[in-house]
Amino acid sequence: MKDEKTSLDKKIIKEMVNEEDKDVWLEIPEEGIQITMKQQHNGKTYAEILKEVNEKEIADYPLLQRLRNKLAAGDKRFKFLKEFWVFIPNPDIFSKKNNYVAWFYADPADARFNCSGHPDVAIASLGCFIVRKLKNKK
Repeated sequence: MKDEKTSLDKKIIKEMVNEEDKDVWLEIPEEGIQITMKQQHNGKTYAEILKEVNEKEIADYPLLQRLRNKLAAGDKRFKFLKEFWVFIPNPDIFSKKNNYVAWFYADPADARFNCSGHPDVAIASLGCFIVRKLKNKK
């Protein structure tokens, strides 16, 4: 009986996590991805984030800019990108070798890409968006 209860508890927890996932992830079929609709890992340095997430899973500048442009064109799915400040994978090999981190800041009037020599920065409002590829649906 105890094993059945433990198994049922695990099943309920898994269902709850899956329900939470639905609130966090936005499916974008035209890009073949899902993206978190809330910033993740806020208040951590980029190095701390990389201990928990593969860099390939962090939304990069070209993707975020494409999605923001869709918002500007009226696509309401991306209203969560109206204002944010996130780490992004550094696209510049020279500055990356020098331990620089890259940020992308955007608000309703402005958008800025920045590369900085401060990899130890941890600010409460600075995080990242996580991306994952869509599973093939048959």
